[in-house]
Amino acid sequence: MPPGISDRKAIQFAQKHHDWIRDQYDKSPDSTPLHAGEKIPYLGRTVRILHAPDTAATIEVTEKSLIVGGPAEGFETRLENWLKKQARQALHDAVDTFTPLLGHKPHKVVVRDTTSRWGSCSSRKTLSFSWRLIMASPDILHYVVAHEMAHLVEMNHSPAFWKIVEKLYPDWKTCRRWLKSEGNGLMLIG
Repeated sequence: MPPGISDRKAIQFAQKHHDWIRDQYDKSPDSTPLHAGEKIPYLGRTVRILHAPDTAATIEVTEKSLIVGGPAEGFETRLENWLKKQARQALHDAVDTFTPLLGHKPHKVVVRDTTSRWGSCSSRKTLSFSWRLIMASPDILHYVVAHEMAHLVEMNHSPAFWKIVEKLYPDWKTCRRWLKSEGNGLMLIG
């Protein structure tokens, strides 16, 4: 509910627009949990999540799977934490790649569990990124990092900003289109 709206008004709205709400709910895609047997993207390729309960509580990556070892208890948390760790490393590596090209470095790089934004740059020069970027291909992750790093110089989306993005990542338009058309699916995982 928007701030300042009472529960009573919200219930009235829901009752009045019941059919529309149901249609929106029915149209919305299902989320994909991090369960054994599910398929998810990792580094832009589709892999199946497998469980190996009789092995150590680690994650093994093969061409077609992520094998999660250890007991069933904590399975999802273990996998999500591992994905976040992989994202953190890939994002820091990308920041390190772009820093000399830009001549500016962020104050801090943070990985978050966001479901609506791929990245942001605060006025204090902190870059924040969604851990789900590790599911996209590396070029998408690099574009998002270049985009947010450009905000270290231009805190807007002016022509000067896009010129910086172009300098850092010339194929940014292709990546931006991909995020607009395919990115929402990644936000539904986990």
